[in-house]
Amino acid sequence: MIKISDYDPHLVNDIVKFRREAYSNSGRDPNHVEHWSADEFDEKATHVVMFDEDGKIIGVVRIIAGEKWTIDEYTDFEYDKVNGVEFGRLAISKPSHNGQRVLAELIKAACKHCAAQGRTHFYGFVIARLRKELQRLRVPCEVLSSAVAPMGEDSFLVRFSVDELIRY
Repeated sequence: MIKISDYDPHLVNDIVKFRREAYSNSGRDPNHVEHWSADEFDEKATHVVMFDEDGKIIGVVRIIAGEKWTIDEYTDFEYDKVNGVEFGRLAISKPSHNGQRVLAELIKAACKHCAAQGRTHFYGFVIARLRKELQRLRVPCEVLSSAVAPMGEDSFLVRFSVDELIRY
């Protein structure tokens, strides 16, 4: 089941715990786990959360709209904040569940939510190894920056078309 939620302090608390655990088990730099797990944007964001049949979180992604985004702190790219949003803080505990790809289902649900609000694309930082996987799978996206290390790990600013990802 996927839930799309505006700020709910109890849900966000569970999301932060989930992110912390997922990031700690991901092989990413442990020095940045706390920074990746939570920030002030969680209170203003829309959260897309996938649960298993026992109600346990198995995947999350955060959507930020408005004038201030987290990626503003790391690059001076001119974002289209009228038609676009920022996706971030993506975390999954396993690649698939009941025959569904957790990451794909989360992103598709987030894209449908954004499309319903008239948003046409989203931006986000993609870590280097995920960028390679996106290229291998031929996921439609546009890399907008060279590698930067906003949280200790090489990442690339990427733009995705909501409609293209829904069709993908």
